[in-house]
Amino acid sequence: PWLKVRLKILPKQPISYAMKPDFQATGRPIMLQAILNEKRARIRDLPELPPLPVVAEQILQQVTGEYVDIPRLAKTIEQDPGLLARIIGIANSAYFGCPDRIYTVNQAIVRVLGLSMVKSLALSIVLSNPFRVSQCPGFQLERYWYQAMSTALLAQRLAKYARTEGPEFSDHAYLAGLLHNLGELVMVHLFPYEMADVYRHPGEKTPAGVLQAQDQIVGINYLETGFILARKWHLPKDIRVMFEQRLHLEYRGEHWKTCVLSGLCCELANLDSMPGELLPEHGLALDALGISMDQLAKVYEHLLQEREEINSMARLLATD
Repeated sequence: PWLKVRLKILPKQPISYAMKPDFQATGRPIMLQAILNEKRARIRDLPELPPLPVVAEQILQQVTGEYVDIPRLAKTIEQDPGLLARIIGIANSAYFGCPDRIYTVNQAIVRVLGLSMVKSLALSIVLSNPFRVSQCPGFQLERYWYQAMSTALLAQRLAKYARTEGPEFSDHAYLAGLLHNLGELVMVHLFPYEMADVYRHPGEKTPAGVLQAQDQIVGINYLETGFILARKWHLPKDIRVMFEQRLHLEYRGEHWKTCVLSGLCCELANLDSMPGELLPEHGLALDALGISMDQLAKVYEHLLQEREEINSMARLLATD
């Protein structure tokens, strides 16, 4: 069985990404750079780009402190009927297998999901709500949420094996996974027809291909837009750094573990099977985090077994 085979590390292959670590588009033709600058300015300043939703702002304030008042958080979530319905629906899903019906957010926190998961799910849902995606042919909201959930679950489970300074790393990894593709919603909201062309692009099959197709057709990619939005909405710093550095598995600056783990999980989470051969940067990232190949294989196999249940949750999250 492949689980018992030591994964082979391939010779290093050059990978070219259009985006630089500091988001400077050096090397692009002047005309393309001007178009990119205009689109960046549009994302930063566009009046239609919604402000941080009120409920999201309240949740963000409540979950970033040292102490979380569960009844207060539950009351805040219950202000938004759509958010409430999705949290309750997830708590009652087959994935968690709770024998008793869940009717309130407080029950969902205490009996099924736990405070950390409810915090992350609620924040991710309300941050995604302002964006309208129906005008973009080819965009699949269920697919968006499947990618987010798969990446988040893989990151959360691998985080438990990582060398970290505290148990909260697992929570940060889960939230980063849920939000890693938030910039895609921004692009679909702002550039629906250009993004429709992206989804028809033959290269839109791998993380690198997605970014390259977006850079070529739209002039900006979802990591750049995610970073701009995170800064505009004053999201936690580790999330902003994640958007900025996620591609760079060699990054060892502030919040590097969240960045490296989310980048690795994004590339692995949506494959049909775990690759038997990893690139050198993937092996180095695992070594730096303190995660073994055997641990990765075990967690990945668990994720594959849960795909149908994750799809069900994605369908629920995609419901208005």
